[in-house]
Amino acid sequence: MKRITSNLTSVCLMAATALSAFGRELRVGPGEEFSKPSAAAAVAADGDTVVLRNGTYRGDVCVWRQNRLTIKSAGTGKTVIDADGECCQGKGTWVVKGNDTDISGITFRGAKSPDKNGAGIRLEGNNLTLTGCVFHDNENGVLCGALPDCTVTVNRCEFFSNGAGDGYSHNLYIGKIKKLVFKNSKSHHARIGHNLKSRALENVVEDSEFDDGKDGTSSYLADFPNGGIITIRNCKFHQSAKASNAIMVAVGEESPPHPQQKLDMKNNRVTNRREHGVFLKNRLEDLAKKESGASSAKKSDKKR
Repeated sequence: MKRITSNLTSVCLMAATALSAFGRELRVGPGEEFSKPSAAAAVAADGDTVVLRNGTYRGDVCVWRQNRLTIKSAGTGKTVIDADGECCQGKGTWVVKGNDTDISGITFRGAKSPDKNGAGIRLEGNNLTLTGCVFHDNENGVLCGALPDCTVTVNRCEFFSNGAGDGYSHNLYIGKIKKLVFKNSKSHHARIGHNLKSRALENVVEDSEFDDGKDGTSSYLADFPNGGIITIRNCKFHQSAKASNAIMVAVGEESPPHPQQKLDMKNNRVTNRREHGVFLKNRLEDLAKKESGASSAKKSDKKR
């Protein structure tokens, strides 16, 4: 009898450990346990999966604090989070504070904040993966600050019509993080701001489109203000005749520069419809030339 009890105890402990490792599934929507995402966010635990039924969740904003969280749409229809004038912590629709968050199949729209910096997703934890998500008509699509150990991966997503129209808010604004991977995605028609702005130490941009069509008013199609290790391959850049800035891709426009600098651009298609447009402005290259010239001048002075 003791042996059976011991075995049952071991089985129960193993089951509890497995449940803890894989987490629970929390379902959200009409007829489900949770009527809205914020209700699930309040009780979710590390490692859980939150599944949202298709439909529009209007005015529902929240904080996600859990680690290793998966949040996804239940099906092929639209799952929309419409902030509708609401703002979480003065930052936007979803504030993601947990680490290693995976979000897929969800549309974010209508994020506004008092400082005109409201984001569909405001990232404050390390490591975010976005797959098949759409961000439109927010003041920022995605916004994150300085997170030196963070990697943001964007795959099969679309960003458009984000920005407050003041030039300080963008479709996608990535702060000083370790790495940004932007692939198989589209970012276009930002409102005066940039379609992509990234201060990441390393940036990999592949198989993506930055196409403002005939009437887009965005500034830079892609901006890497501190430079860094930048790889841009197999991308399409199309600047509108109405673009608010002549430069399409900007590198090193702000200081200080990252300690490591490398720019690798291959197999990209470029179309410019703006008069006197410039495809690439690499200020770091200009600075390197000036430093090289200054160094040569000093050597020359010494010889004299």
